[in-house]
Amino acid sequence: MKPIQTLLFLVAVGFLSLAMAYITPKDGFDFGNDVKLKFASLEEDSIPEETIEKIEDLEAFLEEVEIEIDSTAIKDSIRLAKLERRKRLSKIQWKDNDRSVLAGLFTALEETKNTKKTKVRIMHFGDSQIEGDRITSVIRNQIQKAYGGTGAGLVPPVEAVPNAAIKQTNSENWNRFTLFGRVDTNVHHKRYGPLCSFGMFTYPTDTNFTETQEAWVQFEKSKMTYSLTKRFTQVKLFYGHNSQAFITKVLIDDSTEVDSKIVPSTEGYASLDWHFDSTPEKLKFEFLAKKSPEFYAFSFEGDYGVTVDNIGLRGSSGTLFKRLDSEQLSGFMKSQPIELIIMQYGGNTVPYITSEEKAEKYGRWFKSQITYLKKLNPNAAFIIIGPSDMSTKVDGKYTTYPYLESVRDALQKAAFESGAGYWDIYEVMGGKNSMISWVEAEKPMAGKDYVHFNSKGTRKISELFMKAFWQEKEIWEQSLKTSKTDTTNVQ
Repeated sequence: MKPIQTLLFLVAVGFLSLAMAYITPKDGFDFGNDVKLKFASLEEDSIPEETIEKIEDLEAFLEEVEIEIDSTAIKDSIRLAKLERRKRLSKIQWKDNDRSVLAGLFTALEETKNTKKTKVRIMHFGDSQIEGDRITSVIRNQIQKAYGGTGAGLVPPVEAVPNAAIKQTNSENWNRFTLFGRVDTNVHHKRYGPLCSFGMFTYPTDTNFTETQEAWVQFEKSKMTYSLTKRFTQVKLFYGHNSQAFITKVLIDDSTEVDSKIVPSTEGYASLDWHFDSTPEKLKFEFLAKKSPEFYAFSFEGDYGVTVDNIGLRGSSGTLFKRLDSEQLSGFMKSQPIELIIMQYGGNTVPYITSEEKAEKYGRWFKSQITYLKKLNPNAAFIIIGPSDMSTKVDGKYTTYPYLESVRDALQKAAFESGAGYWDIYEVMGGKNSMISWVEAEKPMAGKDYVHFNSKGTRKISELFMKAFWQEKEIWEQSLKTSKTDTTNVQ
């Protein structure tokens, strides 16, 4: 084909597209079965970028909520009202402003700090926004620095995504099964444990158990995490349903065997514990069995203090907990000093919500998950974190998903009706279309998918959450002082 022919073809396609823009209805051609053909209209293409208000200095905008408001220095009453609203929404919100549910958490934290004997466990569930120890790492580090504690908390025997908290390698014969994402239909039970996943080094449908199988998992200190996370003095292994005995060996620093034992068969849920005087550089667990037990999680902890678990469930909307084996999950949770459960969800649901009714239905569904977990953990406080801002392309321009705020409202309602707190990460970011500014800032804080934070943004949003958390602590401390003053005045 000659160059002039190519040019004429491109010009013809351009004129045809322009003509289609004129004659196509505003809502496009509907072919049924959710199939629609739509062309951007000339009017839509002429919408100036200024219609989406961008945050000029993102870092200054985010830091603005961290400083005290000097109303005399802000002459613009509208700007002052917006700043006051942002500061209010940056806090953890509670129905009727009732924060009493956190009293048990802060009392337990003070006890472990003062006695150096007790433990507190915080579980952070979420979707891909937190996987790999994103966000959780900052929460863990700040709380462990304040109250004591070391270690990465719960980690799966077989990881899907590298975890910044601890480096992990496995023998190649491990199988990973999850209750989220693609569920293996050969698993005919719901015993997925606290991480909603488990690992085996034989396959569930295997029938030949005459040959002994060997498998191993090795952990090393991560170079990508905080010093307190790297340290641990205790390791727990949660396992179960091994119809046959198995052998476990523990080696440190490649070759030194520090433990070897025969673990008897059990049809229930069990755990093994190991203690170390100091943290090994490398820690290897070897297993020998004809049929693999179900391995649910390792837990890396200190002898006292706070343990914070990062439980990222990629693709999950947070509505799978009621499908877990209730007896097994209850057994784990009753055996642990769980004082706080953080649930960070909504992002995987937002793209599929097409009406207010669907958003409300999701909220009711999510509320049932909170209620279920609260029954298993009656002493634990709950904080819900909804979806951050997410952008989708509409007529060639990025904009917030149309029903994101409806999902946010539904999750906030679910939290309030369940006695949980709600942290509005969407408003903290800047609200509608703020993700665009996070992605396109001079120093970007989110990825080009316009959904996930990058490392800089993850750190910033984590610090903003912890600021809200420490504000809750200050309110609790003030309530104690007020209570003591009232008691003194009565006497």
